[in-house]
Amino acid sequence: MISKLRSLLDALVFSNLWMAAAAGALVAAASRGMESAIRPEAVGIAFAGTLVVYNVDRLRDLHRDQFASPDRSAFVAEHDGRLTVLTAAAAIASLYLLTRAGWPAALLLLPVFAAGLLHRRIKRFENLKILYIAAAWTCVGFGLPAVLAPNPQHPLWAAPILALTMVANVIAFNVRDETAGIERVKQRDALQVAHACAILGVALAAFAPSPADGLVAIPLATLLALVAYRPNERFAPLFVDGALLIGSLIATAWI
Repeated sequence: MISKLRSLLDALVFSNLWMAAAAGALVAAASRGMESAIRPEAVGIAFAGTLVVYNVDRLRDLHRDQFASPDRSAFVAEHDGRLTVLTAAAAIASLYLLTRAGWPAALLLLPVFAAGLLHRRIKRFENLKILYIAAAWTCVGFGLPAVLAPNPQHPLWAAPILALTMVANVIAFNVRDETAGIERVKQRDALQVAHACAILGVALAAFAPSPADGLVAIPLATLLALVAYRPNERFAPLFVDGALLIGSLIATAWI
């Protein structure tokens, strides 16, 4: 039973379905936080687009990732055919949903996909990596529902709450990435910055007007995951992204 559960979790995490679900939930929560209707095409673009960007990176960079993430690399190598089909299907779905969403969404996401394609070459630059990945996630999670909403409410509150959360999220991933060459002292300092970002996100949401204040569940869940942080291969994708997913679902239901 435990073995089957672990296999299921590995499949969800290493195929990036778990991360994609977090992206879709983040869009839904941001939509509610800005008092806008949840657009299915926006949620779908976030979900499918995340699958494309991250699976392309995993498949292209398989050998380089083996040192930092041997279990994930083994999963990708074993299931590369299925992951390729999944990624191709997600790419087709993304293009279709973009035609439904319109040109504003396409133009917004163009630099996000460009950064995703360049990720393999520039991810070795630690600080730049944190900034552009957090910016890309904020662009999707906040920007997509904002440009599709006819009259988004309190965007200047929603944007920094989500941006701070995503910086904390990306730092947590970066800390355990041994290929980034982060020393133990720097790991501790980086996690302190991640904690500070999550706490600031919680504080900002606490003072935000309704309904943006309901977004507090997202940085709060991230902060709880950081408190229990473990620098192993499964913790960050399972629990840190899980916090993003659960916090977003709570926010969506609460607001």
